[in-house]
Amino acid sequence: MTDQKTEGQRLEDLMIKTEVEMQRLGWTTEQGREHLVKYYGKRSRLLLTEDQLDNFLLFLQLTDSPTPNNQ
Repeated sequence: MTDQKTEGQRLEDLMIKTEVEMQRLGWTTEQGREHLVKYYGKRSRLLLTEDQLDNFLLFLQLTDSPTPNNQ
């Protein structure tokens, strides 16, 4: 049996993890959207590539600030 996930499963995992991190930071949906538009030119995590979503997750994990405007 293999541990490899399908692309859809990986994207779903990344979406869940980014949601958890946004909640940890106290970000609203609008704050997340502002960050995505500013850095990726997209208004939704659903529009990000897997690499972009992974990058966004890493950014969130490394962020201690409760709002994206304090960067």
